[in-house]
Amino acid sequence: MGRSLAECVDNCRCVAIIGMEKNAGKTTVLNYLLGRRLPLIHAITSIGYDGEDTDQVTGTDKPAIYVGCGTLVATASGLLGACDFTRELLRFTDFHTPMGEVVILRALSDGYAQIAGPSTTVQMSALVEMLHRAGAERVYIDGAAARKSTAALSTSDACILATGASFSHNIEETVEQTRHYVELLTLPRFEPGLPAGVPTDNINDCLIFSGDGTLVNSCSALDDQCAELIAARNGESTCVMVRGAFTQRLAQRLLDKCRQLGWLRLVGEDGTRLLISASQKSEMMRRGCNLQVLNRVNLCAVTVNPVSPAGLVFDSGDLCRRLARTISLPVFDVLAGQQMFV
Repeated sequence: MGRSLAECVDNCRCVAIIGMEKNAGKTTVLNYLLGRRLPLIHAITSIGYDGEDTDQVTGTDKPAIYVGCGTLVATASGLLGACDFTRELLRFTDFHTPMGEVVILRALSDGYAQIAGPSTTVQMSALVEMLHRAGAERVYIDGAAARKSTAALSTSDACILATGASFSHNIEETVEQTRHYVELLTLPRFEPGLPAGVPTDNINDCLIFSGDGTLVNSCSALDDQCAELIAARNGESTCVMVRGAFTQRLAQRLLDKCRQLGWLRLVGEDGTRLLISASQKSEMMRRGCNLQVLNRVNLCAVTVNPVSPAGLVFDSGDLCRRLARTISLPVFDVLAGQQMFV
């Protein structure tokens, strides 16, 4: 018998749960992990605002987050009235959200929680450290409104990706796009780190380096001239580092200008910044482009929610089997107990 989802995150101090789409089942996964009464002190927080009774985007009912006694909860002060567990206030964080300042609580009884946290990588990293100093042995970050949040991924040492029927009414498209996103998140890490002499204060988010690491140009990745500047290096060993978003528009303009890309190493901050389609990714790699990332995600599992808010229901076993044949990760439906391994 294979490992459980909880066992997939053994020895992890911080786990991010992100989704392909709203209603992908992230909160259900979080509740499942919190419900494994392990001899660990758990902590939870969120990127932005989550835990509401009704989804603020789709208007559909959401499962509530249930915490056990002893759990540490980082949430906005404006949501304290919606948390029905007895609690002890441990500290203020000086991180402010539209719902109030983020505070850290210790649950003195079981109960339901609504959570909101900071949205920036710097603040989330600091908050996770505060939770560990307060005694948390494992922190769970709920992706909240930023379903594929870089802040959550950059802070955690493991990640779970939730997908399902809410992404598409077509099961084949759901599987294909999940495979594509898994591949982006797990692209190989760029070694050996940043080229020599990278100007960290450069206001542009697209940096173009020669093969020996010399910065030869920079621009905004959203500028229409960006593709021209990259293509001008055609045939010369080049590393292009994109700190912002590498869009489908930029990818297509580059493909239109260059028949071969074996000279190009394209490095994203992480897989979430590469906003290219599955077909564009395949074509870029077919032409020889070396795609890498500065921060590779430790993606340890994929979970499925076979039910969409519109009432569409996939066969859970079929969805799990299709995904397991496509990605080299364990796949779970935590409600149905499905698990498949490649």
